[in-house]
Amino acid sequence: RGLDLIDPTAAWVEVFQSLGLPAYRVRVETRDKMACIQAPHEDFARLLDPAIRSILVKHGKSLGYRFVTLDLG
Repeated sequence: RGLDLIDPTAAWVEVFQSLGLPAYRVRVETRDKMACIQAPHEDFARLLDPAIRSILVKHGKSLGYRFVTLDLG
């Protein structure tokens, strides 16, 4: 499951690929149960598209995360 992985990015590669996205790094804040997708700012509009956003949030919640965020820096 997502919260227990040593490399949290591995749990996201398949969903990123299915959406035609690069394999972004995913950082985890375990205290807040938050997955932070680290993407360049030029990709934010695509990631925030409602169809893509809903899939990413659903995937994150299925892994046990409470929040799925974009990391601004």
